[in-house]
Amino acid sequence: MNYRLLGRTGLHVSELGFGALEIGRDWPYWRQNLSDFSRPTESDAARIVHEAIDRGINFFDTAPAYFKSEEILGNALKGIRSSVILATKCGEWFDGSNSVYNYSAGETMAFIESSLRLLQTDVLDLLQIHSAPPEVIRSGETLSAMKKAQEHGKVRFIGLSTDSLEAARCAVESGEYDTLQVSYNMLRRDFADQIFPAAKDKNLGIIVKDGMAKGMLAGKHSEVANEEERLSAERFVHIAETNRMPIHEMALRFVLSNSAVSSVIVGTKNSVHLCSNIAAAAQGPLPESYGLGH
Repeated sequence: MNYRLLGRTGLHVSELGFGALEIGRDWPYWRQNLSDFSRPTESDAARIVHEAIDRGINFFDTAPAYFKSEEILGNALKGIRSSVILATKCGEWFDGSNSVYNYSAGETMAFIESSLRLLQTDVLDLLQIHSAPPEVIRSGETLSAMKKAQEHGKVRFIGLSTDSLEAARCAVESGEYDTLQVSYNMLRRDFADQIFPAAKDKNLGIIVKDGMAKGMLAGKHSEVANEEERLSAERFVHIAETNRMPIHEMALRFVLSNSAVSSVIVGTKNSVHLCSNIAAAAQGPLPESYGLGH
């Protein structure tokens, strides 16, 4: 496993991070007609967490919105908490049926106390605002509460996880955030084009989610209902096949070829997939001859 500096935090994180959504919450993504997204048992989840650590992954990303994820992760890390870097989020949680959002200062503090308890830790290495619209970033109320928790030693670093270009831009321009978690893959490059340069200039750690486009670049492209997305994915599958490379390997190596990226979060509940992803990342950046750019 290779490690990269997470911006100005000084933390060295594994270039593959463990996304803990799938061990805590049933998540169908865009495959609404399929039923293979049930979460594993807690013992199976703990087994995959321990295997990830044994194979060099030290960065774990979770959230209250991932339902049982924080609790499962806290139990799995009992006694070995100090060996990992824990990132969680605030502002969104899951009530068993739907996501619920609240970015007020009071609720932010409640999120923090709940995460500390469930993760069985005294401090959160990274706390990220989850899915906030630009107006939440501009108001600064959530950030102020996070800063207060930071002053009290409950949070080490502060970040934002978002799908909004404008929210990301506001966070970068504010200079108040240590990290930024956004989507980036061969099918989606807008954050890399519009946000990464400024984020890198301000030494923010960039965490990538959806590196395999929620499975579209991991062999599941044939199931994509949107024809334009399916055709785009198939084009990259063809390039991978021409180069005798699994599409998931090309997808991960594409993301990791971007020097602005600190870590790419990969969610999994399957040991075979975990090992395959680690092996893929170990192959290093894609050759320039692939002509995929960034």
